[in-house]
Amino acid sequence: MAELPALAQTRILPLARIRRERVLRTRGEVLVAMGARVGALDIVARSDTLGHIRPVPLARYLHVPESAVGKYLRKQPGENVQARDIIASKPELFGTLQRVYRAPGAGRIAALNGSWLTLDLAETPFELKALYRGSVVNIMPRLGIVVEAIGAVVQGVWGAGGEGYGVLKKIVDSPSAVLAEDKIDVVSRGAILLAGGVTEEAIRRAAREHISGLIVGGLAPRLRDLAASLNLPLLVTDGLGEETMSAPIWDLLVSHDGEEASINTSPAGHTAARPEVFIPVMAPGGAGTALPPPTLVAELGARVRVVAASHYAGIGKIAQVPPAPRVLESGVSAWGAEVELNTGERLFVPWENLELID
Repeated sequence: MAELPALAQTRILPLARIRRERVLRTRGEVLVAMGARVGALDIVARSDTLGHIRPVPLARYLHVPESAVGKYLRKQPGENVQARDIIASKPELFGTLQRVYRAPGAGRIAALNGSWLTLDLAETPFELKALYRGSVVNIMPRLGIVVEAIGAVVQGVWGAGGEGYGVLKKIVDSPSAVLAEDKIDVVSRGAILLAGGVTEEAIRRAAREHISGLIVGGLAPRLRDLAASLNLPLLVTDGLGEETMSAPIWDLLVSHDGEEASINTSPAGHTAARPEVFIPVMAPGGAGTALPPPTLVAELGARVRVVAASHYAGIGKIAQVPPAPRVLESGVSAWGAEVELNTGERLFVPWENLELID
């Protein structure tokens, strides 16, 4: 038998124990202890966010020449300041009065260049949510935590808009149905909506109504930039184009209709990070508590999904691996496998058009 190559893979796990890192953008403070139970919306870490640069003509404020600015500083470049802290002070009228410059807000003195002082002011502190309901199994001092959680996991192929948490809501009747604008109203606010596809108008309406997230099977390529520009978590499970949602993904998500779910379009800290949906599930009798293998193996009987246009999203298993390449209708010779689809149809598919799923 010919050697089987490493294939792309998508995880569809009805019940599994997972670990996910939750990390601050900048160093800050971790607010939970090792072993603590956390909910998805619990704040687990906090940090000040710098980035609002403000130049200050300090010599003009103090009425001094550029060469004299340094000797009147009460705070030096690199020091942190709080709102109303005195940064510079110059005595006047024989020391009876003080001309001062106070910090307009909390932040840091970034630099002193000639007569100009540069402040790096802090904006609203960034608060990191757990996003996954579970237990803290590791703490990274000043950076974040690792959460271990048990539940259902579905990976997507593309995502944008960050993170969301809400009640999963099936809003169409089939995995091929497209979500239209008129199906979204104020009742959907805070929910994660599930549909086969979505129109441009529905995406805009979802953002206006503060929907917690959208999960769709396919997304028109022309809508990708729009989705990326909105503060709306959107996850695509199957592909960019007029695609329907794969039956295993649709069936799993629909089985959790009405339950709380998390959507994370930019996960980090685990193997092959891809956008994902997580639904916390109570594991009966300790079932499903093993960590899933980091990678899947291409072998006879392995479950695969076809990503070729003619049978896109078809699910089946590897039935046979020909010992030599085959000539396709296009005239190209390609290595691949014979796949037996769930419909009973059997076809040859090049390795490039297959991905492993579980």
